Amino acid sequence: MSEPGTVAPEVKHDGSCQAIAFSPDGKRFASGGSDTLLRVRPTGIGTPRDMTVGGGVTGIAFSPDGGKLAVADFEQVSLRDSTTGTTAWQGPLAPGTSLNTVRFSLDGRVIAATDTLIAVLDQASGEIEQRITVDPPLIAGLDVSRDGTRVALAVDERHGGNHRDAGSARVHELATGTEIGRLTPHNAVFAVAFDPDGTRVLCCAADDTIRMFEAQDGRQVWPTPDEVDSQLTFPRCQAFDPKGKWTVVGGADGFARVLDADTGVEKCRAPKLAPGAPDPGLGAVTNVAFSPNGKLAASASIDNLVRLFNLNGKELYTVPTEEVLAIRFSPDGRWLGVGTMTGALVIDNGEANTG
Repeated sequence: MSEPGTVAPEVKHDGSCQAIAFSPDGKRFASGGSDTLLRVRPTGIGTPRDMTVGGGVTGIAFSPDGGKLAVADFEQVSLRDSTTGTTAWQGPLAPGTSLNTVRFSLDGRVIAATDTLIAVLDQASGEIEQRITVDPPLIAGLDVSRDGTRVALAVDERHGGNHRDAGSARVHELATGTEIGRLTPHNAVFAVAFDPDGTRVLCCAADDTIRMFEAQDGRQVWPTPDEVDSQLTFPRCQAFDPKGKWTVVGGADGFARVLDADTGVEKCRAPKLAPGAPDPGLGAVTNVAFSPNGKLAASASIDNLVRLFNLNGKELYTVPTEEVLAIRFSPDGRWLGVGTMTGALVIDNGEANTG
């Protein structure tokens, strides 16, 4: 068994790797980015497969049965056989508009998004069954509830400009497109995440706050009115653990914080510094994720380090990388997939961290 932190498969791209995904059984991973090949590789023994793409892959997802790959590739969304690469269908959501993300719902439908549009597509035909438009844009981030019935949107109305009073976090029912909940912080919202049962949403806003709200009606859960709004300099990424007990949030100060999902109270942070130690000048955290067993979390920062740590803030490993654009745990927790400016790599978390 490899030591935790061992880099296993490393896949060079002719450019950046912006998206990475594991098959449901954890035996394969797919990576894509700015070059013209989508790469599917085994995590162990197996046959590699390269699939030609347009050269702007921003999202990849395996179907629930592992047999298909949905790909967001520049202006096209496509469905491919994950073994042969054969394309079942492809096309734009809106001609002239680039795709930002793609997901599968548990029932196999494809959910894809541009800056202004969420679309639900039939897996067999690629026909759009539902459209949800956002006006004014832009969609800075989204999450789909685990049961595939709801989508949460992070909206930044002045993307790249003055974010003040310019955004919201919204929840829509995917079947009807109806908005059922909205939270409007002081400034734009950068990221959202559903809890496991799809009833609460965590959002990161440009006013340096983390807020939890009810999906159904937009009621803010924390901070409460008599509490000071949680301040975390420029929070841009967050995730729930699989049971919904904890969240992990990355901030510009270089720390990944584990918070109690019910109260927002901090449990730990990584890296874990000695009491009284000086500020080490850490790089901003850009990506976070929870392991499938909820016992570990991973973070990536602009000082080019990937960390794996437990819920006491103890680091299991740090791995130096190029700038990280995406991270993803395998479904069994054995592997951490990382997309960087030069390619994809898979880090072995050790067999003891699976389950």
